[in-house]
Amino acid sequence: MPHQLLFVWIPGVIVLLGGCTPLGLWMYEDPRIAVSRVSVARVRAGDSVRVALAVDNRNDYTVEATRVEVALRVDGMPIGSLAYDTLVPLPEEVVSLVAVPLRLGAASTDGRLRRIAPGTHQYQVEGRAEFRTPIGVRHVAFQEEGAMTFGLAARRE
Repeated sequence: MPHQLLFVWIPGVIVLLGGCTPLGLWMYEDPRIAVSRVSVARVRAGDSVRVALAVDNRNDYTVEATRVEVALRVDGMPIGSLAYDTLVPLPEEVVSLVAVPLRLGAASTDGRLRRIAPGTHQYQVEGRAEFRTPIGVRHVAFQEEGAMTFGLAARRE
């Protein structure tokens, strides 16, 4: 009889102690980062290039993006990059859209961007994001390739 109580008592203590540990410690998943959109728009000072990132926080608690690094190439040509310290809260179980304005590289002057013909072009985005979480700072790398369309609207003054 005492052995039977021991087998009931030990699992009960483990469950109680486990309940004191933050659940996120056992169930953390790095946010997933995907490219939502790449756009080029005309503004007074020149072309504005933006990469919109869809950041999927599948955790049941908010995490914060504290740094974002992004680089964009179109048809193999480096267009721009950005390394930015920021503080963006990412709510639990939500896909957040984060728009990142890129600094144009030397090879991607306004005139060169304007010469990209309307139509479909191949892009490559790669980068890294830093997240503050209940279990510490996490670094998540991402890379994506795909097709984007430059239209007449992107080339208008």
